[in-house]
Amino acid sequence: MGGTLRIADIAVLRRIPVTVEPGEIYREIGIRSFGRGIFHKEPVTGASLGTKRVFEIHPGDLVLSNVFAWEGAIGLAGEAESGMIGSHRFMTYVVDPEAADANYLRHYFLSDHGLEQIRRASPGSAGRNRTLGIAAFQSLEVQLPPVEEQRKAAQLLDHVNTCAADVRTLCAKAETLGSAAPASLAQRHDLSESKKQALGWKQVRLSDVMSVSRIACRVDTDRKYPNVGILSFGRGLFEKPPIDGSSTAATTLYQIRSHQFIYSRLFAFEGAYGAVAEQFDNYFVSNEFPTFDVDEAVLDAEFLAAYFRSRGVWEELARSSHGLGSRRQRVHPEALLELKVWIPPMDAQRRVVANLDRLGNALRRRQHLLGVLGALESAALNRMMVGS
Repeated sequence: MGGTLRIADIAVLRRIPVTVEPGEIYREIGIRSFGRGIFHKEPVTGASLGTKRVFEIHPGDLVLSNVFAWEGAIGLAGEAESGMIGSHRFMTYVVDPEAADANYLRHYFLSDHGLEQIRRASPGSAGRNRTLGIAAFQSLEVQLPPVEEQRKAAQLLDHVNTCAADVRTLCAKAETLGSAAPASLAQRHDLSESKKQALGWKQVRLSDVMSVSRIACRVDTDRKYPNVGILSFGRGLFEKPPIDGSSTAATTLYQIRSHQFIYSRLFAFEGAYGAVAEQFDNYFVSNEFPTFDVDEAVLDAEFLAAYFRSRGVWEELARSSHGLGSRRQRVHPEALLELKVWIPPMDAQRRVVANLDRLGNALRRRQHLLGVLGALESAALNRMMVGS
């Protein structure tokens, strides 16, 4: 069997209400948007559900969120959902296996063509005002190949999705390891102090190897000043829109130079430290961003930035900060300069920086890979759906 069929001809809405007992435990499902499927909510008591209307979920049900189906909140219940419940916001359909494959329909309605049909059947502006009605969904027409071909296509797409998920898992692990690498390489907690000394490391007070550098510039109303911010958690500097001299309340800005160390006084408690890269040479910041010249004979600013990727360092400095509440605390330059750190010889520092540059390039390629992966999944889905 195949051809163009209405949903009403190949699937039946099944909603089996659950009589909620206050003392019983229930597991409710949810559906993530953008085709990310069904998830399980935390167990709750019947008493906490109160008068909420809930319905049984069975393996094989095609499940759609009537409020977010338009953005891909569509899933297929499996054995893991056996015995679970769903709210009245979920439309659960039993598909006639002689006419259609439920998994194929799930993929179909996540394709560009299928999702466009769902959106046309979901009137409204956005969010909860864009609701897919039962009658509107059941009137949709779907062009279907023979059932066996549907199953093969769905299985192949499942395989593509599984492989893609595996790659994403590996990329997430790489991201986690990559985030830990800078502080780990710069601090080397695996080495004892005696071992560090044997390798030429020295413990120094930062005031002995760097000093505050403030290049003040009076603001000219006829000028725009290139500006940077600092990402939290040691993720470095980023370019912000230029500061317009005619509209800023600041009367003085401060010029920064490449190879300086810089941080945000206001967000130091969450790791807003970094080194000024060549691309930000001669940019400007406010008084909230102290900058330091480092003694380049003994310290590399990029190495120090890696050292400051450690949460332990932020917390140590935060204890010396002032303010009301964590988000109002400011770390002052004097406190930072009093900090003692272990630093290796310059050649070792440069190797760490070079390795972190290579790691950064690899992680950027990972981002590109994830983009390509998403495009491949979408292309495979749309290519295999009849009518897409």
